[in-house]
Amino acid sequence: MKKLRILSITLIVLFVAGKTLIANPLIIDAKSFAAELKTNKTMVVIDVQAADVYAKQHIQGAINIPHKSLYKEGPIEGQFKDAAELAAIFGKKGVSNTAKIILYDDGSQKYSSRIWWVLKYLGATDVYLFHKEMGQMEAARIPLTATAKTLAAATFEVSLNSEMNIDMAAVKALSGNPDAIVLDNREKDEFDGMDKDKRSKGHLPGAVFMNFKEVLTTTGAYKTKDEIIATAAKFGVTPEKEVVVYCQTGIKAAVVYIALKEIAGFQNVKLYAGAYAEWASVADNPIVK
Repeated sequence: MKKLRILSITLIVLFVAGKTLIANPLIIDAKSFAAELKTNKTMVVIDVQAADVYAKQHIQGAINIPHKSLYKEGPIEGQFKDAAELAAIFGKKGVSNTAKIILYDDGSQKYSSRIWWVLKYLGATDVYLFHKEMGQMEAARIPLTATAKTLAAATFEVSLNSEMNIDMAAVKALSGNPDAIVLDNREKDEFDGMDKDKRSKGHLPGAVFMNFKEVLTTTGAYKTKDEIIATAAKFGVTPEKEVVVYCQTGIKAAVVYIALKEIAGFQNVKLYAGAYAEWASVADNPIVK
C-alpha cells in the first residue's frame, strides 16, 4: 500500500511537471540552466544588456549583444536593422540560426523577449529565455564574472517567419473588425498621450490598453498559461480572436506576444514591429488621445 501511494505521488508530480514544461516550452529554470552551463559547450548564452552593465558582471560564458545595437539609426525610434545586417551581426558574434540560444536581461523580460522575437522572426530554431532572479541564481550556483566572452564567428541563415509581424497597412485594415483586437502594451500615461517625455500623443484608434506587466508576476517572471489566459480575458482577448500587440518601439509588446502566443497558446497573434513610433511618424495617421 505504501509503495502504491509513493507511485501515485510520483505520477502526480511528473504530470504536473509535464504540464509546466508544456506551458512554458521556451523558459529555462535556474537549476536546468546551471546544469547546461556545465555540460552543453555548444549552447550560446546572450546577455542583451548594455555593454557597461555586462562589463561589470554577467553570467559566466555569456556573450554580450546589447539590444540597442540591433536598431537602425534614423528619425523613427527602435526600428530593427535589415534582416541581412542582423544576420551578419549575430554571425560575427558566433550565433548561428541552429544553435541553442539562451537569452537574459535585467530581469524585466522586456529586452530578452524583444531579442527572442527578432531571432525567431529571422529563423532561429532553438531560442529560450532565462529569468534573471538573483535568489534563484545563487541557489542554483550559477557563476558570475566580469570577464568578457567571445565566440568564433558562425553563419546565421535567414528564413523569415513573416507571420510573426504585421505592417502598418495591415493594422489599418483591422479597423472595425469585431474578430480582431489591438493591444497597447505601454504605460497608461503613454496610452493617454500624457507622458512627461512627450513621446506619445495618444494611441492607435480602437486600441485597448493592457500594460505588459499584466502577464508577469511580481518578480518579473512570466505567469502560468492559465493565469495569462484569465488575465487576457479581462481585456477582451480570447483565443479565437486575431490579436495585434504594440508599444512604443516593440520592446514591451514582445513580452505580451510571447505570453499570448507561446505560453497561452493563442494561435493568431502578431506584433506590430513598427510600433507607435512608426505610426506617429506618418502625419495623417489618426491618433486618439
